[in-house]
Amino acid sequence: MLFITLFEKMALVALVAYIFAHSSLIDKFFKNNLTIADKILLIISFSIFSILGTYLGVKVTGGAIANLRPIGAIVAGYIGGPVIGAVVGTVAGLHRFWLGGFTGFACAIATIFEGLVGAYFRRKNGELSIFIGFLAGVIAEIIQIIIVLILAKPFYLALELEKEIGIPMVIINSLGVAIFIDIIKTVRRHCNEIAAANALKSLSIAKQASVYLRKGLNKDTALKIAEIIKFYGSFKGVLIGDKEQILSYVGEDLDIETINFQAKDYFASPLEKIIIFYNRNNVEVYFYFIPIFINGEIEGVLGIEVDSLDDYYDKRYREFLKELANLLATQIEIYKLNKKIETATLSELKALRAQVHPHFLFNALNTIASFCRKDPQKARDLILDLSNYFRGTLKSEEFIKLDKEIEIIEAYLNIEKARFGERLQVKYEIDEKLKDILIPQFILQPLVENAVKHGITKKLDGGIIKVKVQDIGNKILFEVSDTGIGIEKDTLRDIFKGNKGIGLKNINERLKIYYGKEVKLNIISEKGVGTQVSFEIPKEEVYEKDKLYNS
Repeated sequence: MLFITLFEKMALVALVAYIFAHSSLIDKFFKNNLTIADKILLIISFSIFSILGTYLGVKVTGGAIANLRPIGAIVAGYIGGPVIGAVVGTVAGLHRFWLGGFTGFACAIATIFEGLVGAYFRRKNGELSIFIGFLAGVIAEIIQIIIVLILAKPFYLALELEKEIGIPMVIINSLGVAIFIDIIKTVRRHCNEIAAANALKSLSIAKQASVYLRKGLNKDTALKIAEIIKFYGSFKGVLIGDKEQILSYVGEDLDIETINFQAKDYFASPLEKIIIFYNRNNVEVYFYFIPIFINGEIEGVLGIEVDSLDDYYDKRYREFLKELANLLATQIEIYKLNKKIETATLSELKALRAQVHPHFLFNALNTIASFCRKDPQKARDLILDLSNYFRGTLKSEEFIKLDKEIEIIEAYLNIEKARFGERLQVKYEIDEKLKDILIPQFILQPLVENAVKHGITKKLDGGIIKVKVQDIGNKILFEVSDTGIGIEKDTLRDIFKGNKGIGLKNINERLKIYYGKEVKLNIISEKGVGTQVSFEIPKEEVYEKDKLYNS
């Protein structure tokens, strides 16, 4: 009877788990970036949950309470760690002690231990396991039985109590922990499936749109892109604009003149928000507007017709549209890069920038698409890496800080590592005190790309790429090495001649332009062993450039 009564009250566990699974806290938990404020909120939430579990309990022998309190403490420890588990256990335990009864003190101490037991079974990688949660519940409840038998007086009454409720409490509370974790995993799985579908959808749209965005954003290309977005996204209406006006609209309820007239004030202060239009029948039509920013400046706008204002509050829907806007922004940047290349005054940099080939973008998008279903979070991280990579390579500065060049390299290598898996390993040896020095933009990244394309990926079992920047006395050493297939002697001898090694040739010539004829690329390679490409810049030249470009 006790078992059935407690099991009927398990709805509280399901409700709390459902609310928690939809909160921002669970996202931060899985990303392992809970702030102090988040942890305080966790303590408050699970303390309330545990206290409610006590109140929903059933009074039994000697005024003791068979209850669901341990679930909150165990889950708090399992999710938040030992501090959160101990604090929740203490708060819930003190409340139980305050309620009195001959088991009050014993249950208070036991609840603290239950929070710690949950923390003990916590996995460092943030993964949740239903079985481990159930096991933690079983062990925690067994510990509670032992503590009650030791501390509760008189002993014979404690013994009678545990004979009556011991096994039911072990089963119910262990199941409660398992159910809590299962609900979180189920909701997260559902959310990840939605995220995966949305990511795949945005990638499909971006790949189709890239064909037109190579020609820039104008009325004709905007119309084609809007049609693609409407088709692949199954939207009722889509509009695309530049920084001044709406260029195209695909839908049934409005016309472009009406849209531009009613949205004329939007471009003065472009924000992510819902805009209400009125159609020919004076009926409200809702559009979710997302500005497309490039380097902090408005470059365009994407508008999606939604059914109601409630869509504004759907986090996953907003994330999907933001990802789509970011991908469109990246492709607009590529178009602008190509325009810059056509008019570039630095021919050496022009040739290097031309290596940002559409094939890399397509390969990257295909790689990201492969992660959409099996690891949506990884797919999102790769989309961010892709965006950071192109943003870095599209900047027009002649010199950038070393740490910015390293960020571009890391973004590029993250994408390639996702593509080639364990075949590509990366090591960095960067002198921390050199991270703020200025170096010519795009001076290291092509060396890394060469190591990947011509060294590691052509080797069956892959290898290691090492990026090194070190202070070596009166010079600074820059080195990119790999354990790839190496370079043939004949090829190595002619590496700077003709059209062979155009990237290396241009880097070599740029080094001489910036730092003098003595500074050049040094290439050491052995077939089947690997390649090392390095150059050394006198410190005085480096810091002279710092003064020049910071003045």
